[in-house]
Amino acid sequence: MKYAVLLIALFCLVGCDNQGNFEVGPLTYQQLVDYPVSCDLADQQLAELKKVQALKNFNEDPDHLTEADRAYNSRLKATIWWYTYRCAQ
Repeated sequence: MKYAVLLIALFCLVGCDNQGNFEVGPLTYQQLVDYPVSCDLADQQLAELKKVQALKNFNEDPDHLTEADRAYNSRLKATIWWYTYRCAQ
């Protein structure tokens, strides 16, 4: 019974779109650090990361962010820029 409640909660948090793909919600900092970047999946992964960036909606001035938000925003931007430097075509 506990597992059923956990699974229901997980699906409520994650959700699915009309094609059965999972929608990206805000990642934890550790999930962002461990994000599996790939040039082969660059379009899809960049779309996911941009969605996370839109959900977080951080202030552009880092002085107005908490230390945790500043670290998260920095890592998010670095991951997005990874595609520009590594997947240039």
